[in-house]
Amino acid sequence: MSMLAGLKVLEIADGLTDFGGRMLAELGADVTVVLPEAPQEKSRERAWHHGKTRVTADSAEAIRALAQSVDIILDGQRNGDRFNLATTVNPTIIYVKVTPFSPTGPYAGRPASDLTLFALSGLMHVTGDPTGTPLKFPGQQAYALTGIQAATAALMALYARRKTGKGQGADLSAFQSTTLANYREAVMYEWTGRIGRRQGNLLVRGKSGVRQIWPCKDGYVTWSMIDNPSMMRAVVGVMIEQGAAGELSEIDWGNILVADTAQETIERWQAVFGTFFAAHTRSELGRWSLERGWGLSVIMAPDDVRDSDHLAARGLFVPVTDEATGESVNLPGPLFHSAAMDAPRRSLAKPVPASTLAAGAGR
Repeated sequence: MSMLAGLKVLEIADGLTDFGGRMLAELGADVTVVLPEAPQEKSRERAWHHGKTRVTADSAEAIRALAQSVDIILDGQRNGDRFNLATTVNPTIIYVKVTPFSPTGPYAGRPASDLTLFALSGLMHVTGDPTGTPLKFPGQQAYALTGIQAATAALMALYARRKTGKGQGADLSAFQSTTLANYREAVMYEWTGRIGRRQGNLLVRGKSGVRQIWPCKDGYVTWSMIDNPSMMRAVVGVMIEQGAAGELSEIDWGNILVADTAQETIERWQAVFGTFFAAHTRSELGRWSLERGWGLSVIMAPDDVRDSDHLAARGLFVPVTDEATGESVNLPGPLFHSAAMDAPRRSLAKPVPASTLAAGAGR
């Protein structure tokens, strides 16, 4: 049995709840999604709505009827409550209302996009090269972060309902959800008064900044010099074996603080590491990291992800069929694995009118 088997979810989608509904579907819930009036990008629709029953809002009355028969509502309407759900839902239902901003805050009622949410959160302020312009992450990360919080709120409310027998309500701000991903900058300002800046390829700690992304023989890896003596000795140990350690072999890593080391010294040491990484492949460096405890990670290109035997063995990609076109595409698969969980549906079903679905449910 799936974790949420038997539970019904109604999602009013407009970007903010889409990924949250997908998470609940992966956990086994029966998710019905009311599609937005504006057409969505096909690839995003497949990725975030496959496995759901998609309906068009041909009748507000039908949507309200569907809302009375579910356990959870994820309401992502951005412009008011056109279905009048907030005042008509059954008191035993879990109702999660998601808006761009807090309904009582200074930005209440303002519109927002993934780009503006990402910018207001401060994440763009600290993303990118210090000499360049602010950058946002690929895709629609602000919407995804909001969807994760929506699913989390629904699960917490579900737990509360099982304990109390009463329905639950929650208001969720997309702005706050995105800002939570930038918590480090807020904490840093609170404790030090320092406003973060874009650092590019540097991880700044104390007096110095250390590199994070390194070119190697066939791509890139990520690793940083940090105050972890055992890790630093493990990396330098292999470099000694390979005859590439230079002055690094003379450093007592247990008696220095990288964060307090002068930047010019850091740069000199990093030049030795950089020469070593550039002489070896990602697979060599990744294997040494696993065997010796380096804390280094291989950076995979898109083709590496698609062709990975390891990810294939874990079932990362699954075929999803678009029932409207018959086209099948491979998409990232289960968010969760359990031997007891049934496999969720793997298709993008054709949308049906909400009135048809409500009539079929016995209205």
